[in-house]
Amino acid sequence: MDIQIRPVRPGDLFGITRTVLAARGFHGPELDKQVEADLKRFHDHDIVELIESDALIAHVGARMVGVMRYGEFEGDVHLTRPDVDPAFDEAEVTGAFLQSFWELIENENGKAVYVDYPDQQGRTLGHLFLQHGFRKLIDRLDMSLRLTADVKPETRDLAFHPYSKKTHDRFFAAFRTSFSGTLDPMMEWDAAHPEQSFAMFRERFGVFDPNLWVLATDRDGQDVGFALFQHFEGGRYGRTTVLLYMAVLPNARGLGYGFDILREGLRRVRKAKGPRALVSLTVTEGNTPAERIYQRAGFQPIEKFTVYNMKRQYTSP
Repeated sequence: MDIQIRPVRPGDLFGITRTVLAARGFHGPELDKQVEADLKRFHDHDIVELIESDALIAHVGARMVGVMRYGEFEGDVHLTRPDVDPAFDEAEVTGAFLQSFWELIENENGKAVYVDYPDQQGRTLGHLFLQHGFRKLIDRLDMSLRLTADVKPETRDLAFHPYSKKTHDRFFAAFRTSFSGTLDPMMEWDAAHPEQSFAMFRERFGVFDPNLWVLATDRDGQDVGFALFQHFEGGRYGRTTVLLYMAVLPNARGLGYGFDILREGLRRVRKAKGPRALVSLTVTEGNTPAERIYQRAGFQPIEKFTVYNMKRQYTSP
């Protein structure tokens, strides 16, 4: 099958809408009705230009058969799972995208990332990305907790402080120190660029509330760890408060501080968001100490996913 890949262009709105809806299970009269409704909504909300951007299109002859969206984050290209017309083979269309995307996306870093979540049938595409030069970076697990019950630290050995101008330098010092001995390869960039990363956590993820950042200090006045919570209004974690990052500093590990830092953060979230607040986090599979802390606090596993990445290999002319 001759599958051609090209960048999105003006006038693709109808094809994109129909292909995406078909990929998500609509068909027959139901598909036609939903296409009409979505096209009206896109025009009414003036988002046609947004939809006709940051995407690659797969077509066979004049028929659009797939849409792959992408974005850029800190210089890396982030690919999403393609929406493929169910009349065509998903693996074949995905392979065509992966063979062509570097030629069609401008990116100075030459780095790409793909996060592989199972679809509704539990199918993943990671094996196709491996076949096209990606490497498996890490397996992670989404967990969540509904804060229906009161929660607070179990010890009085720690004092807790929110983020403020006065605590900024201490927060940053703890943040930078936390990368020593980390078990999470996804934090490699953060460890290499701590200043940018620390600002990014405040400015780029959710809604920053300084009271939901928790710095813990022991009886000797030494900072021993922290937790960073932020609330998301949209996206995968919409209407959820997310534990972005938590760490116990190297010289304080093994003393049980992680559990109480977590519970203090959860107490603040419940106070700010109410007794039905939902908190989510992701943990690296194999990080047993963290998993145990989260399970002890009541977090339940939701979904596993895998992160893949690749560095473009340039050939000499």
